[in-house]
Amino acid sequence: MRHFPNAGTSQSAAWCSGDRVEFAERELEVQTLRTALDECRNGAARIVLIEGAAGCGKSELIDTLAEWTDTGDEVALRAYCSPTERALPLGLMRQLTGDAPAGALPEASATPDGQPQVSAMREFQAALERLGTTTPVIISVDDVHHADSASLRYLQHIVRHCRSTRMLLVLTTPLHQEGQDAAFGTELLRSRNVRRIRLRRLSPEGCRRVAAGSHGPTPREALSGELHAISGGNPLLLRALLEEYRSAPTGTDAFRPEQGGLFGQAVLTCLRHSGPHMLDLGAALAVLGDAYTPERAGRLLGVPAFAAAQSVASLSASGILDGHRFPHPHTKTAILDQVPADVLAGLHLRTAELLHLEGESVTQIAGHLLAAAQLGRSLTAVPWAVDVLREATEDLLAHGDPVRATKALELAHELSRDEQQRADIKTRLAAVTWRVNPGRAEKHLSAPLAVLRSGRLAAERLAPLAELLTSQGRIAEAAEVMSMILSDTAASGAGTPTGTGYGRRPAEAAGTSGVRIENPGEPGGGRPAADTETSAETTAAERFLRTTVLTDETLEPVMRALRSLSYFGQPERAAVCCRELIAEAERQKAPAWQALFSSALAAVLLRLSDLHAAEEYARRALDCLPEQSSSAFIGSPTATLIRARTLMGDHAAVARQLHQPVADTLFKSTHGLSYLRARGLYLMATHQLQAALGDFLEAGRLAKSWGVDRPAVLPWRTDAADALFRLGETQRAKALVEQQFADPDARRPWVRGISLRLRAVTSDPRQQLALLNQSVDELSRSGDRVELARSLAALGRSLRAVAEPARADAVIRRAWNLARECGAESLCEEICPELGPEGGMHRRGAPEEYRSDLDTKLSDSERRVATLAASGYTNREISLKLHITVSTVEQHLTRVYRKLNITRRQDLPVDLHLAVSTAEAV
Repeated sequence: MRHFPNAGTSQSAAWCSGDRVEFAERELEVQTLRTALDECRNGAARIVLIEGAAGCGKSELIDTLAEWTDTGDEVALRAYCSPTERALPLGLMRQLTGDAPAGALPEASATPDGQPQVSAMREFQAALERLGTTTPVIISVDDVHHADSASLRYLQHIVRHCRSTRMLLVLTTPLHQEGQDAAFGTELLRSRNVRRIRLRRLSPEGCRRVAAGSHGPTPREALSGELHAISGGNPLLLRALLEEYRSAPTGTDAFRPEQGGLFGQAVLTCLRHSGPHMLDLGAALAVLGDAYTPERAGRLLGVPAFAAAQSVASLSASGILDGHRFPHPHTKTAILDQVPADVLAGLHLRTAELLHLEGESVTQIAGHLLAAAQLGRSLTAVPWAVDVLREATEDLLAHGDPVRATKALELAHELSRDEQQRADIKTRLAAVTWRVNPGRAEKHLSAPLAVLRSGRLAAERLAPLAELLTSQGRIAEAAEVMSMILSDTAASGAGTPTGTGYGRRPAEAAGTSGVRIENPGEPGGGRPAADTETSAETTAAERFLRTTVLTDETLEPVMRALRSLSYFGQPERAAVCCRELIAEAERQKAPAWQALFSSALAAVLLRLSDLHAAEEYARRALDCLPEQSSSAFIGSPTATLIRARTLMGDHAAVARQLHQPVADTLFKSTHGLSYLRARGLYLMATHQLQAALGDFLEAGRLAKSWGVDRPAVLPWRTDAADALFRLGETQRAKALVEQQFADPDARRPWVRGISLRLRAVTSDPRQQLALLNQSVDELSRSGDRVELARSLAALGRSLRAVAEPARADAVIRRAWNLARECGAESLCEEICPELGPEGGMHRRGAPEEYRSDLDTKLSDSERRVATLAASGYTNREISLKLHITVSTVEQHLTRVYRKLNITRRQDLPVDLHLAVSTAEAV
């Protein structure tokens, strides 16, 4: 068995120095010892055996006996035994005779073989009896279990024949330790004169009393409880802690023992006094943890199981252990600090081998393999290690421990020597690492791609690689892998692969939904079919999200379903699902997943025009990520942050954000598309039109080349058309708008709404009103209030151009109010000049007279009709929106005119929409 270097020396004297603390919870034991002393003085022979674990005060109690007899008439004989003197024959007896008056006791002797003669022992006993006739004889032997065998024979003779001697024999011995001679222990059991005192550990109240009675600052009540927890109620450990507490800086809220300080030394002293090789045992127990059994500990240490169990009981009695566990991490740390790294690594490796042979949990085994490797132990000679580590990875992930799962896979990759296996591990490592660090996850796929391009990657490993590349937004590389899958499928005669999970194949799915609308026809037709298909699609996506468990394998399908809800019909439902997924990612301790879903939620909130919330969740996403600049993924939340702040008018913050470095791979991924668009919108807002146009066109070029050109996700054509129109290139702008109308996504309300607005501004003024009214109608259905405000502002300008100033004012004010509600200060400033000379006075709300007048004069139905009419809607449009007949609309308007004392639609108050909205809010 390997033994550790002897460390630590007894500090008992140092800790007991200074003013003496009264015994706590030792009153009965002290009284028993004093009674025995009094009976001895009165002529009786008494034997007291003080038992207790290391550090529980045996030596202190026997020292107290010495204090009682120092000033009396007794003859006090004292001896201290130690392991180093066990081989010294009669060493204990020579200490006793050395304390006796000169000539009072004969010198103890032994035969050449080291054993005492009976005649010599009788002579010694007779001398004790003669000495006891004149004065009581007090004999104290500390740690008698370390006495040499010859001295124990003398003591055994004294115990057997001391009935008529006025003598007190006091011995101390630890619990759960075998002595040198079992016959001596048996003799103590047979003697009627023996009284046993068992010293137990202190209770929490006892610890508090000791702490309160000691000199120096008194620990707080809560800290007294912590001191008991750390010391286990062991008086020696408690005093060490109190000494460290006294020397700690004043005002310290939390206390922890100093590494290598008094507490650590006290722990080692208790170990050494608890039996041989206890540091070995402490290290073994620290390594085994809850896998401890006496048999396993014995096999690790090379001792019988019963010996290991006995040693554990000894440490448990001293408070070093609680059962087989360490009651506090500080105790465990104090022991492990004394164990050399190579020894500790060997223990971990032998434990792993032992547990593997017994078929124990792979997670436990992997933990020991990781610990051994971390301590510098080579595992190349462990043939089963790679398989165990890979299996343990899945178990660790199932129990929400992605950090250790990642370490297990990294070690498996380091140990593997098979190229295909290493590529497989790297692919899995990329998926697992994605939970914590997207930047590292992206780097992990470099090795499998290199094997792929060398033509050596096995066919069964292609699909997982393609799926992961897609989840990272690396669509061009995912398409490369998919082409190889299709080639292999064609060569084998199998059907076309469809990928896994929700939606489309990996190379087609990023940024898209699982359903496309074919043959859209003219933009104005076919809306019911598109709506039906969208409804079915979003229902399927929501059902998938509600019933799917979030794992590495389902992550990409979950994101596809979220995109389907977000961009193709139900952003409000997508927001709810995002919040649920954020909570699940937090439960699984996957910060990068939290970032992913926070980024998705930020994008949804931006689509819903909740700019402040979008900014908050985009920042949360970035805060979840380590090594932000190394990951292409940050392009998505950064893009949302840029767009939200651009709309909010915080251009200085956007400029600072754009100066931050980005990953080299950003513009090779779909995350770069969002970033390019966001940067372009900022450049356009700050009148850098040519630069903005360049970003929009580059985003479009990349989207088309990667096969992810979806206007519902990236409307780069209308963005570029807007920039071109402002640059005066109307024809190029018209061409891009018409291209967007030709896309199947043009049937979706959001895409159709922004496309109609851009078609209007590039069309003949006579067509603009109809196109802009359609744009407003579509965007009202989309939930994007910012884009709706843009179209309303454009409609108001168009109404003013055709000499309808009253309607124009109402519509423009409605646009301004919407922009303000969203926090789009930049858009508010853009609309402000259109409000007229007195526009500013209404920015803080509707005048009180409007609210009171409308509340008293108009019914709810009349207010709704009047609001829509003031906003520029026709009677037919109002009837469709409110689901009433045109005749009913006309009747409501007639009553409104009469109540407000006006004669026509153009005379409706321009602030009617704002006044009604404010009154309803109140």
